[in-house]
Amino acid sequence: MATVFKSADKFAAFKAKLELRGRRVNIGIFDMFQTFTEILKETEPGPSFSQLVHDQLAQLSEEFEHYFPTTEDSPTGKERICDPFVNKPGELTLSVLEEDQLLEIANDNGLKSMFETTSSLHMLCKVKAEYPEVATKALKSQLPFPTSYLCEAGFSSVTATKTRLRSRLDVSKPLRVSLSPITLRWDNLVAGKQAQGFH
Repeated sequence: MATVFKSADKFAAFKAKLELRGRRVNIGIFDMFQTFTEILKETEPGPSFSQLVHDQLAQLSEEFEHYFPTTEDSPTGKERICDPFVNKPGELTLSVLEEDQLLEIANDNGLKSMFETTSSLHMLCKVKAEYPEVATKALKSQLPFPTSYLCEAGFSSVTATKTRLRSRLDVSKPLRVSLSPITLRWDNLVAGKQAQGFH
């Protein structure tokens, strides 16, 4: 499952790739653009073309920064929520109870082995009953993005189901089927119905 931190890491990687491509274009290396590289075998671009590509990459980077701004959160605080076994107490604004629970989790070898084999979200759900404050805080900090994704998936299903020709359709039941994680067994459903022949 994608979390806020995984998404932020992907955004940071994309921004770094844009910067790298901009530096490579400045020195005349275009190998990251495969189709363009084929064209370059036949012609030689001028220096103004390199500047044009560099400007486009810089503009893309600015737009990306506008929509996904770099946060001022410290990486150590992020590590502490993602990995409770990082031994850096006192770096987050935690209450005494939360800090105590985090230290108990960090010193539990059973939980450490569970953390190594499963995701942090899965482990946090398992320990929520025993360490409710820390688990709740960590889960809330990691789940806003997937929650908005589910809303957008529902909206996409409605727009795909309710087309111009089906504008009067009540979408509640088709929407429930399209958003359900259960895979329907269409063969069994169809086998129970009788085909309507022509008279």
